Formats: sequence, C-alpha cells, structure tokens
Amino acid sequence: MITREIIDAYAMVHPDGVERWTIVTRQPDGTLWPYLLPSETFENLAVMYGLDPDDIDELLRVAMLELHIAEPRLPGNFAADPAAAAGHVRDGRPVVVETAETTEQAREAHLARVAWVEENEVRIVTPKPGRRRMLRALDIDSEADVEVDAHERLAQLKATYQADHDRMRDKRQMLSRAIGRQV
Repeated sequence: MITREIIDAYAMVHPDGVERWTIVTRQPDGTLWPYLLPSETFENLAVMYGLDPDDIDELLRVAMLELHIAEPRLPGNFAADPAAAAGHVRDGRPVVVETAETTEQAREAHLARVAWVEENEVRIVTPKPGRRRMLRALDIDSEADVEVDAHERLAQLKATYQADHDRMRDKRQMLSRAIGRQV
C-alpha cells in the first residue's frame, strides 16, 4: 500500500487542445506522481456509472483511483478482479459498463474495484487547510520554487467544475446506443 499526498492541483489546456486537471501527489519517498485527468472525465464517470454529477469530491476520488485498476477483461486479470471475486460477474465475464445489465450493476462493480485499490494499493490524502508546501508549481511562470497552499489550490480547482447536463444527456444517448441498453 502506498500513500500519496496531494501537494498541488491546477488545470491546463495541453497542446492537444484538451483541458486537463493536474493533481500532483508526493509519495513517501519524495517522488512526485502526477495524475492528468481530462476535465470531461468527471461527466463521463457520472454518465457511465450513474454517479452524482455534482459531487466533484467523489468524481475526483474515483477518477484518480480508477487509473490503478487492472483491466478486468484482459487474460489473466479476471482471476484477480476484486469485483468478480465479490460476485460481479455476468455470463462468466467480469461486469463492466459494456457487460452490465444496468447502470447500477456497472456502478457497483466499478466502485468495488475502486474500493479495493484504495484499501490495498493506493491511498490518496487530500491536503489539510493551511498546510503549505514549497515546490516549483508548473502552472506558475517561475523558475524558482514557490509557496503554494495545496488545500486552497485544490478547492479553487474543484470550484471551477460544473457538470453540463445537456452534454451529459448527449453522452448518455451515445453510450446507450453503443452498448445496447439504457444508461
């Protein structure tokens, strides 16, 4: 089990034109581990799994931890899939969005995997209010280390999130057509 503490958070539009949230974490050995999350990730999670589109704390937690989930449909991964071990299996295959009978079933299986990651592999620690770290923030035009309040920067970043319910409706319709069931 490794613990990663969030030490910075910001959004940037990358050269490909996609806005990404960058959540920088520090491992116990001091190594930085950044999570790069396209900003549309949160709406996608809400659509795919029926998560609350306005609960950015839960969406961010799931988005970061799901990056550590081994693809359960790959050969060799099914046997170690925590969701399958908990009974989330359909027709002899692990339950994922495409194989689930319902969005609820997909959500339960996905959150079982996320919970397993959080309990056994990676724990993300949010910064405490007022705690300050010294680092060279990548989104600040500076060649030197700067003082940042990671809690404040994460809060400011989360405050920029607002689910676009019209866009989510369109995504839901596209996903429903693609997988052959209502989401």
